[in-house]
Amino acid sequence: MVSFEQSLPERFRAQVRKHPQRLAIEAGNRALSYAELEGAVNAVLGVLHAQADGRAQRVVLLVDQGIPAVIATLGVLSAGAAYVPLDPTLPAARLRELVEEVEPAWIIANECHLALARSVHADPRRALCIEAIASGGGAPVPEIAIAPGALAYIYFTSGSTGKPKGVCDSHRNVLHNIWRYTKNLHFDAEDRMTLLQAPHFSGAVSSMFGALLNGAACFPYDVRREGLEAMGDWLRAKRITIFHAVPAIFREALAGGDFPALRCMRLEGDRASRRDIDLFRRHCAAGAILANGLGATECGLVRQWRIDATTPVPDGPVPIGDAVDDMQVRLLDERGQDVPEGEIGEIAVRSRYLALGYWRRPELTASRFLADPDEPALRTYLSGDLGRMLPDGTLQYLGRKDLQPKIRGQWVDTDAVERVLLGFDGVREAVVSIGQDPDREPRLVAYLVPRPEAELRVEPIRRHALAQLPVAMVPASWVLMQALPLNANLKVDRAALPAPASGDAPIFVAPRNALERQIEAIWSEVLGLDAIGIDDDLFALGADSIHVTRARNRLIGAFSVDLPFVTFFDRPSIAGLADEIECRLRA
Repeated sequence: MVSFEQSLPERFRAQVRKHPQRLAIEAGNRALSYAELEGAVNAVLGVLHAQADGRAQRVVLLVDQGIPAVIATLGVLSAGAAYVPLDPTLPAARLRELVEEVEPAWIIANECHLALARSVHADPRRALCIEAIASGGGAPVPEIAIAPGALAYIYFTSGSTGKPKGVCDSHRNVLHNIWRYTKNLHFDAEDRMTLLQAPHFSGAVSSMFGALLNGAACFPYDVRREGLEAMGDWLRAKRITIFHAVPAIFREALAGGDFPALRCMRLEGDRASRRDIDLFRRHCAAGAILANGLGATECGLVRQWRIDATTPVPDGPVPIGDAVDDMQVRLLDERGQDVPEGEIGEIAVRSRYLALGYWRRPELTASRFLADPDEPALRTYLSGDLGRMLPDGTLQYLGRKDLQPKIRGQWVDTDAVERVLLGFDGVREAVVSIGQDPDREPRLVAYLVPRPEAELRVEPIRRHALAQLPVAMVPASWVLMQALPLNANLKVDRAALPAPASGDAPIFVAPRNALERQIEAIWSEVLGLDAIGIDDDLFALGADSIHVTRARNRLIGAFSVDLPFVTFFDRPSIAGLADEIECRLRA
């Protein structure tokens, strides 16, 4: 019988006793056994234990991906404190706000972030360097008793739907989540697990503890520093067996070559496509498994759909799977009632292992974590995600509720629209989002990335969509892009998608390089527009001789080239002006 009435450090130390010389973690040219990792963790524990002053212990981490981040995390937990990982690339003012909100006893930072840590804490003396601590050793310290219900961490969400929220969780709940993760991926001590998520993303929890609480090896990889181009070679060189990533990273990593050692790929955090399944089957061994799942910081792993080389794949969105232990999923309408089978509803998770709530936001906690009238130990978490249950009991994920449009009062399945657009020859990627027409009514906007060498035109794509979709589901605006914007976790950054230009231009082509972006920024400011396509006629958008004078002066100042006034009438577009400026810069 698995017990969750323990702490995370207890489970980690059990693996140390069982596998002291087994590889625990490796990054770059450094590798630590379980015994060596415990020694470094004890050094952190010793410093925090010696400095304890009786106040509630929360420790902020300002650390980059790597071995020091894992040491700091386990050290804080072993000291009976809760860790609060923050993104060191945030502006100092924003970090200061978060630190003041959390009121940490200490900040532990990489050496390169130590000055930043000192600047954002009210007491600079409470900033510690993880590299100095971990290399210093120290006297043995007693193990600290930690209650299973004690606070383990506070993870601040990305804030994609508003102000970031600090999600709090306990040792008990994290252990249950790792048990679900372990059971569904069949972890064992021989596995070699990726740790790709930055420390301030909650996805790091399942990767880090999934490995280290099972006696497996953990392999951190800093995507921002190392890049995606080298990841495929790295996966092969390290003989990775379990790869956990968002779909965007998965696609880049598996694009080059085969991966015979990979036995399981875990996708989470964004919608997977049929093309991802094809990529998996093309480059991985016949016995490998692709696990597409649903999880959230507030509830951990909720659903998991496992496929192999022969699993039938239904039409439509790739399912996010079958039920996992102790996590019941319901789909609710706006009145909180269950929707009929096949209808779209908000995903609600009922369990006794949900997050504790949001840090110092009791009203938000009460609105998102609902008490159960029949069972006091259970609560229901309203996820804000939309889904649809299939007749066989598998769940389809349809995106964020606040990002899905309603047309004439009905949810529009944007995934279905994207699927149709991806079926058009020449379209490599497609995202459909919500916008507004001139009367402020909702409309669909399609963002398309063409395949290499393909030339897309809007009318053939629109006819293709009309032949397969109701009129209300055919996008009203079309934006052609060289690439979709991605956020720090390499999910599609919908907030960064450009607004379509006003006017009757049939298709909006976003700037393709730094020169076009700089010219577009100047003209957008001069004309007071949100965005301008590179082929849009500037005069059709309202430019006159005064606007030309203002833009000309700024362009001359920015690029130090002579631009005759007549140039703007001969080449009245961003693309035309970019060509002209490039020619003059080369002359």
